[in-house]
Amino acid sequence: MTVTVIGLLVALGLPSLLAWVRRGEAEGRAKQLRRLATAWAGCGALLALVLLWERRPLASIGIALAAPNYLAWLGGAALGLTMLALTVVGLIQASRAGKEVRSEGLTRLLDMPLWFRCAVPLTAGITEEIMFRGYPIERLHELTGSLWLAALLPLAVFTLAHLGSWSWRHLAGVAFAGTLLTGLYLWQRDLIACMIAHAIIDSSLIFLPALMKKLAARRDQRFSSITASR
Repeated sequence: MTVTVIGLLVALGLPSLLAWVRRGEAEGRAKQLRRLATAWAGCGALLALVLLWERRPLASIGIALAAPNYLAWLGGAALGLTMLALTVVGLIQASRAGKEVRSEGLTRLLDMPLWFRCAVPLTAGITEEIMFRGYPIERLHELTGSLWLAALLPLAVFTLAHLGSWSWRHLAGVAFAGTLLTGLYLWQRDLIACMIAHAIIDSSLIFLPALMKKLAARRDQRFSSITASR
């Protein structure tokens, strides 16, 4: 039980603590590299704990590479693509309505270099699913016997851990996506499916700058046309 508690502290406590500590840091290449490095280091430490201390297979946290569940992977891809499409449609509709579509957190992410925006979906898709989904859900279920608690507690921590980078308003979107990913995991117990969905959802960071620039140009053009016609 002791090792499981330590594992839960690493899985849920470490990312949340790091997100809070980094909240006031100025953006820059050093912070970008540190953010990626700490995510992979924390995930690596948790996997080492599972394999070397608990002496259990990765299948115990939903990573069953020896028995691929292609149905689950297809479901993860479908979920990710659906969420990605809804994000794009939502931005287009907001732009047409004349609403500002950039938040502080989104602005910071979109101002990042391309290499970082490409690395974020892969990093978040793998590390966050292991630390916020696979390990805590399985171990909390074993400890408490309650699947509801095992699902809801990591979901709450996952959502609040994003507060350092996003506004309270955008946490609703994080909570919604997290709920869908949790539901996908509980349905198939396949963490790779969740990784696929998560990475596809976050892949919007790669092309959003170009899309938002185009939407802003269209909005400015419409505004200029309206002003000129008066």
